Formats: sequence, structure tokens, C-alpha cells
Amino acid sequence: TQPGAAPVLTRELINASFRPDNKFVTRECLGTIQHLFTWADLAAVPLPLIKNIFYFTNISTYAQDDDDMCVLAMSALNELFYRKCSPPGTQNLFTQLYHHTVQLLRDIVCPNSCRIETLGNDFVDKLSELLALLVEQHLWRLEAEPGFSALDFLSLLYQLTIQLPSLRCYLRCLTVWVAFIKQLKPQNTHKYSEALLGLVSVVLNKMQFTYNLSQLEEMDNEPSDESETEWEVFLNTSVEVIAMVAEYAPVDTFNEVLLKWRAANDVYCLLENAIDDRSCALKIEPSENVRLHCILRDLSSLTQTLARLSSLFTDQDNDYYNSSAPIIDSLVNSLIKSALVAANGSFHLLKSRLNADFVEVHSQILAALKTWMPWIPLNNEIMSQHLKQLLAVTLPLLRGGVQYPGKVTHSAAHLLLSLSNVVFPPSLVILPTVVEYIHIAPAMKYNGTHTREVVNNAVCNILIRPWGELSQADGTHRNALINTFFDGLTRDFRELGPHSSEGKVREVISHTLPLLSHIIEFAKDFPSQSKKLLYMGIKTSIDTALQVFPTYSSIPDVSDHILVLFVNVLSVLQQQLGVECIKHAVEVFLDVAVSQQQSKNLSGLDKLLQILQIVVESPGSAYKGFLPGILQLCMQHVYPLAISQASEHPDVIIALLTLLHSILVHRWQYFYISQVRLGHSPGCSESDLGPDSPQQPAQLLAVLQVFGQALMQPDINTFRTSLAALENLQAKWKLYNKMLFRQQLLHQFLTVLWHTLLDRSHTLLTDDILLAIYNMAAVNFQVFFNTFLTEFLDSVNGLTSTQRDSLKQSFNHETDMPTFIQNFQRFINDLRCYRICNVSIPLGSVIL
Repeated sequence: TQPGAAPVLTRELINASFRPDNKFVTRECLGTIQHLFTWADLAAVPLPLIKNIFYFTNISTYAQDDDDMCVLAMSALNELFYRKCSPPGTQNLFTQLYHHTVQLLRDIVCPNSCRIETLGNDFVDKLSELLALLVEQHLWRLEAEPGFSALDFLSLLYQLTIQLPSLRCYLRCLTVWVAFIKQLKPQNTHKYSEALLGLVSVVLNKMQFTYNLSQLEEMDNEPSDESETEWEVFLNTSVEVIAMVAEYAPVDTFNEVLLKWRAANDVYCLLENAIDDRSCALKIEPSENVRLHCILRDLSSLTQTLARLSSLFTDQDNDYYNSSAPIIDSLVNSLIKSALVAANGSFHLLKSRLNADFVEVHSQILAALKTWMPWIPLNNEIMSQHLKQLLAVTLPLLRGGVQYPGKVTHSAAHLLLSLSNVVFPPSLVILPTVVEYIHIAPAMKYNGTHTREVVNNAVCNILIRPWGELSQADGTHRNALINTFFDGLTRDFRELGPHSSEGKVREVISHTLPLLSHIIEFAKDFPSQSKKLLYMGIKTSIDTALQVFPTYSSIPDVSDHILVLFVNVLSVLQQQLGVECIKHAVEVFLDVAVSQQQSKNLSGLDKLLQILQIVVESPGSAYKGFLPGILQLCMQHVYPLAISQASEHPDVIIALLTLLHSILVHRWQYFYISQVRLGHSPGCSESDLGPDSPQQPAQLLAVLQVFGQALMQPDINTFRTSLAALENLQAKWKLYNKMLFRQQLLHQFLTVLWHTLLDRSHTLLTDDILLAIYNMAAVNFQVFFNTFLTEFLDSVNGLTSTQRDSLKQSFNHETDMPTFIQNFQRFINDLRCYRICNVSIPLGSVIL
């Protein structure tokens, strides 16, 4: 079918008789129309055809097994809505599409019709897609028309949202609202505020068990490591829709959520008095369990919603900031009170089927306090009561450790971290409860993951963040606390000796060193003085790690933890470590790496290469003496192992390539004398061709050949790393123009890249490969066209001499980059086509 035939075909489709008994023909026609709508001229689409297609969206016209016909009709209409542009003469088309869509919605939500109950998921998906496309791409253009209003559309969308029978369909409908809100202009919000607030009411009711128990109870809420649960997806989507509306109506939205939250929270606070201490159970009737379950689930969801809205009320420049202050202050006080109730009540210890609900509420209340922290004045002496209250709902939970559920202690840890970020550290250290916790924190264990790391971050914030001007006594007290904390954290590690059992070594190191690495990473943006204090606290552990590394380096996971620690130490605390300490560390790592070369064990090797990369990139000449040893290790020991196991361990070869690239970028003068040392002006660009006789030609050639071997690996990341490194070296040092590269490597590298394109082994990187080939050819286009092209064609199998001549003659010799690349792509395609044709020709045939 040609585009010019579209009007004729559409006329035939309009005149055709779509009888229900001719279903096959109808389906084929709808499929054909869908295809035509992807490219046909919109001005040529007849309006009667649109009416006919909408006729087939009426699911009540057919039997239940004809849902696919309605879906096909919707799919065809969606193709029109996907057309973003509205050429002259098509305004009437989109206006009619809008009116037909509104009529379709009226038919679906009609009170006297049961049609909405029969909607299938596929149909709702297509309907939601259509409505979202209408809103995103066309509604605002239509709204600009005189007398046009989207309120009718929103009213019907609102009815659809309320009436959809399944939550899956409901979520699809929310995507339409999201599209509408995203397109909303501030000057139009007043027209739609009622509709948006109505949406908030619908969403709140849908997400509350008190109003929607039958549907919500059916949702899967079993934790999964792979993704969010069905309930989490539903709740997060609902909360985000409310937050989007709140951006346009913050106070009204907040008040509506707060009203429902207070109702649930009031019940929660009364539960403290409903505990039977003797039976350790709630004094409620069994029949009340379901109602209380609903209230607790709703309190958790509404608390999460209020936490999400907090970001809208922290900007003091907002008009509503001052007017909303009393309400928010009241909310914060209520949250603190509820957190105290949760801590004092220990609801999670009750003999109740609602334990999981109590845990979720408690963790959400603590998380909400963290988000509303900017509203809590903590550095004012008059308001110090707030600080004491927050510590009262936090520290007892953390001191309890594994006695409390992991969710609760994790939220408490994050709340403590937030406090340590906003409260002046000395204001915390003067409190006995804080000092007591700092002493016991290193030995604490918690349920769940990552809580320990968050606690350590909070303690480090308190101890090593800037304290301002200190008296000698305060400084001594601070240093003592730092030593106490880190001594407790690393005691078992520092007590390891040559005779410690392998089991103990594994256990201690796998527990302690990741904690230290996390602390160091956390402190990467701290000021220099704070890093100095951190180094003071962990120096003994760093020395211990260097002492035990040669002994335990043969244990893969132990070696890996030590190397990861030093990657972090050198990245964050290099200045504090000093040159001598770094030199000693590098010597230890190099000696161990060389001594283990026979083991062919690649474990931890990528981390060692990262450490060496950090040393290579360090400014100045202090570490210059390590370069020969690093290169010897890389070329004689690491490279043979890495290239032989490149498929199994691509991370090692990539780390090696990255290190070698770093050496060539940062230590180029090791191979080529700098312009200044040659007597040129200091202003002379180092990217000029410069000297062309390397000082270490054999070593440089070996290094560059590593990049060539990497280009022959099947792993695309290895190939990408190598190619990007070469192109970067060309841009910085004119690598391809150097005599050594031109004479010994250029031909080989071009051949590999040409075969990569010919074999389509790395098609995702085609553009990068073409650019690299151009840059290499640009070294000398005359040699490229006259010599290399001929040699390459002679080396390629599966071609006749006639075909080789044809390919050579048809390769245009233009040298500007766009034309060269276009001609080169045509050359490769022709070459590939010749080879395919020659292979497919029967044996004995004459090949022209």
C-alpha cells in the first residue's frame, strides 16, 4: 500500500458493512487502519471513519469473547493521538476525537449501565493510554479554543476513577491524572482546584483499609529482594499523586490528609492505656481486631503521606509558610507524642496478631519526624525540650539493639543521623545519654541491614564534624570520645595475630573493615580538620591492616576487604596519610602481588589496581619512583593473568586498562620528555605533536598493545573502555600521530576495528568505532586510501578480485568527517553484502 492510496482505502472502509457476524474481516480492517494511522496524512482522515471506529469501542455491542475487537479499535485511535503535531486543517479532527472520547466515557460511567463492570484489563490499558495521550499532547491545544473547557472531561474521568472495579485498572487511571497534573499551568489551577481536591479524596479513600478493606486485603505485601511489593507500588503511587496535587494546593491537600491522620492517631494514642500488663495483651474484644488492624494500616499510610508533603512546607519564602506554622507545629508535637507512646507501650512485644502493624506505624512515625526536622527548633536553649524528647524516642531503641524490630531501629538510626546533622555537636555531647550511647555504640547489634552503618555515621557526625573554637578541656574530651569509639569498633581486628584461626580472621575482618570503609566514604566531603580527627581514630587499624595483609592475602574475601579499605583510605584520607605511609602501603601491596603471581588467583586484583591508580593520579612527583614497579607488575604479572581470564573476569582487565590509561594521561612525561624540558616556551601546548622519540619505547609499545588486545575481546565493556582510552589519549597527546604508533600499531588497530564493524560484534558502539577509524585515518589520508585500503581488501576472504577492485574504486576519497563516515559505512555494507552473496551461491557457479 502506498501513501497515495490511503484516501481510497478509507473511503472503502467507511462504506463497508461491519456486521457482527463478519468478525474476521472487521478485525483485519481495524488492524489495517491502525497501520495507516501511523503515517497517513492527518488532513486526509475522514471524520465518518473516526465515528465508525469509536462504534467498535462499545464493548456492549458484542459478546464477551469479542473484547479484542474493542482493543483493536482503541489501538487504532491511539495511533492518531500519538501524532504530536497538529498540521493546518486537522484541528477539527482532534476536536471530533475529543468529543467522541468524552461520549465514550459517558457511556462507560453511565449510572444506568453495567458496562464498567465488564471492562477487561487490556481495554482499560488502551483506554488509559488514549486518555493520557489526549491529555499530554492535545488537550491544552484544544483548551485554547474559545468556549472550550476540560471540566466535562475531568468530571467523567473522576467518575471513572471512582467506579473502576479493580485496583489494577484504578492505577492505570491514575496515570491519566498524573499526565493531566504534569501539563497543568499555574494560571489555570484555580479552574481545576475542585477537581484536583476531589481526586485527593478519592485517592485517600482508596488507600485506606477503613474504607476499602476488601480490595486492599487482596494485595500482595510479602517482602521481595527484587522489587517493590504490589502493596508498596499501590501506596507509593497514591502518595505521589497526592503530593503532585499538593504542589498546586498545598494547604488544602495537607489539611485533608491531616484530618484523616488525626482520627487514626487519636485511636493509636489511646492504646497505651489499653494494655493488660499481666497478660501482655490489648484489652479489646476479638471482634475489634479487624477494625484496629485497618486503623493501624491507615495510620502508617497517612503518616507516610504527611512525611512526603513535608518538603512543600520547609521553604520560608512560600506565601503559606507563616499561616500554616501553627498547624504544622501541632503536627510535630503530635508525632513526638505518638513516638513516645510507641516507645513506652512496646506494642511489638504484645501477644497480638497486629504486631506487624504496630512495627510499621512506629517506624513510619520516626521516619516522619526526620522529614519534619526543619520545623523543630533544636539549637535554642528554650526549645531544648524538643531535643531531649527526640533523643528519648531514639536512643532507648538504639540501646536496645536486637530487642527491637529492624524496621524500628533503622528509622531511629536515621532520625539520630538527622539530629547529628542539624544540632551543634557540643550541644549533644553535654548530654549524658548521648555520651553513654557513644561508649556502647561500637558493640551494639541490630536486626536488619545497614542500621549499624547509619548509627556509625551519626556518631562520626557528632565526634568529628567541626565543633568551632574549643577549650583545651573540650578538645581533650573530644579526642577521648573519638578514641573510645574507634577502639571499641576495631578492638577485635587489632587483636588479630599470625596464629589466629582462619575462621576468626574471616569473621572479624568481614565485620569490622566494611564498617570502617563505610565511615571513611561517609566522611569524604568533611573538611580537612575533621578528616585529620578521623585518621587519628583509625590510624592503628590502618597499620594493623598493612601488617596482616601479607599473612592473610591468600584468603580471597579477607584480601578483598583490606584492599577495599585502602581504596577508600587513599581516596579520602590521602593528605592525612602522608607520603611515607602511602609508599609503605604500595610496597606491601606490590610485594604481595608479585609473590602470588603463580597462584593465578584474580581475587581482589581489581581493587589493587584501583589503589595503584589513585597513587598514579596523585599530584606531584612524590610517587614517581613507583611507576617502574607498577608497570612491571601490570605487564609481567597482571596482564598475562587478566587477558587469559578476560571472559570470566572482565572487571580485572577493565581495571588494568583504566590504570594504564591513567598512567599515560597523568605520567606521560615518563615516556615523552615535556615541552618545557626540551626548551620550548611554557605556553606551548602539550597537545601539539611535541617530541616523537619515547624514552621507554619497548615498554610504551607493550602498554599500547594491551589496548589492542582488549579491542579483540568479546565483552563490550572491555572494548568500550579500551576504545575510549585510545580516543582520549589521541585528544590529549596526539597518540595516533606519534611515530611509534604510526609505524607499529596503526595498521593493526585499524584492521581490528574494521573487522569489528564487518562482523557486527559490537554494533552498539558503531558510532564510536567509526569516529576512531576516522581519527586514525586522518593521520595520513593518502597512506590510508592508497596503501591500507588495498592491503585490507587483499586480506579479506570471500571476495573475488573484481569485487575487490569495485570496492576500492567506489570508496570516495573525501576527507571531511561526515562524508568519510558515510562513505565508509557504505563500503562496509557493500563488502558484507558481497561476502554473503558469495557464500550463498551454489558450488561451481560463476561469480561475476
